[in-house]
Amino acid sequence: MPPAFRFALPAEAAAWRSALWLGALMYTVLALMAVVFYLERMTLLDMAFQGFHILRTGELQIQSGRFGAAGTQVFPWAAQALGLPLRGVLITYSLGHVFYYAALFAVVMFGFRQWRWGFVLLLLSTLMTTHTFYWLSEMPQGLAFLAALLAWAHAREHPRRFRLWEYPLLAGAVVTAFYFHPLVLHAFAFCAAYFWLDTHTTRALKQNYALLAGLFAACLIVKYFVLPLDWYDNMAMERSRAFAELWPHWFDLKSQRDFLQWLAADYYVLAIVVALNVAYFLWRRRWWLAVLSAFGPVVFVFMVNVPHHYGAPQFYMENLYLPLGVMAAVPWIFGVLLGLLPAHRLWIPVAIVVFAGLMRIAFAHSTWTARVQWERNFLQKTAQTDHRKWLMAESQVPMDTLIMSWGSAFEFLIHSSLTHPDSARCLLIDETPERFDTLRTRPRLFLSEFKNYPFDSLPARYFRPRDTAEYRYWPQQ
Repeated sequence: MPPAFRFALPAEAAAWRSALWLGALMYTVLALMAVVFYLERMTLLDMAFQGFHILRTGELQIQSGRFGAAGTQVFPWAAQALGLPLRGVLITYSLGHVFYYAALFAVVMFGFRQWRWGFVLLLLSTLMTTHTFYWLSEMPQGLAFLAALLAWAHAREHPRRFRLWEYPLLAGAVVTAFYFHPLVLHAFAFCAAYFWLDTHTTRALKQNYALLAGLFAACLIVKYFVLPLDWYDNMAMERSRAFAELWPHWFDLKSQRDFLQWLAADYYVLAIVVALNVAYFLWRRRWWLAVLSAFGPVVFVFMVNVPHHYGAPQFYMENLYLPLGVMAAVPWIFGVLLGLLPAHRLWIPVAIVVFAGLMRIAFAHSTWTARVQWERNFLQKTAQTDHRKWLMAESQVPMDTLIMSWGSAFEFLIHSSLTHPDSARCLLIDETPERFDTLRTRPRLFLSEFKNYPFDSLPARYFRPRDTAEYRYWPQQ
């Protein structure tokens, strides 16, 4: 081991090596799956939408101020700038979502030498992640960035250990973590509470958490009380009214029943880890940590489920639940496992959870492969008809397979263009396709859910639709 990475205790060095090798193996497997399932990931709703616009504009596509997403969007941007074909851009984008986490893991391990936080990062990608391996968003990116930020705080051990030039970087890192997704703040609050309540935390490290808490609080005030809210945040604030409107029926909600069903089917490892955390802290008579480990996740589930009481697809709700991974992993790594096992053996239970997570992610592909296959089969079916530009109602397609349709125009365009840019097809599924009635006769217009684009505005390197016929409504079956 290089001198810069020597540890005071041999067990620490062994633990660092174990975390490093386990991380290298896990990210290699995830990278392979990212290539194998690149269509499932890149032609799905948000990624199809963002990928289309990156190719159309040659610019990053930051949504709702979540500028941290540049960490993954830079990969397709670079791929199109280098002139890679469409398939190459999509694979690069898919791999970029693995490279991003691997890069943060490398920073935590080599830059900060925080192998405990390295294990937390591995668990964030496997402990709860199932369908969110395929439907990609800023939430898991923000949680991983938060873990790296907290690893930095642990490495410095005290506010005075930060160099003067690091303070602006620290403030920028907090702003970035906060703007990835509003719920990242809840994950930080749990971690801050955990280390403040843990008697093993030094006073100096608690001061670091106080500094970070002040920076996060400043972000909260500026975003919600100083700056105007965008449409997405306004919608979230509207949903919060459900807490008052639905009381005292918080327990009898569709979202609560769905969560329990998913917990038993897919997130049982998370439940086991949380239960182990609570049991261990009760056994050790560390009452406040037991209370936090038990009620922190429960309160957070209510904070998600009550505003989304009507129920939503699992992949979307899973994305909102992902901070539970932090709330389970941090006590497990820093409290339970370190209290039960020597440092150099810590990798064994973590490896079991990681392996189980990888298997669960791999099996979950069937949902998204079926979606891809239906769209590709429909393209093939309609290619045999005299007319090839169609508007379809959701009632005419298997929505139990498609789940959501708003990205269908971009998805069909990408699927059809993989053969050749000239093979680009224009099809659209919508709840009420009749709303396009005044536009469907325009011969050189690409219709999509939010905005419509003349053929000449599409990047010819990737999309060159040749069909100038009008859109027609798909025949009733």
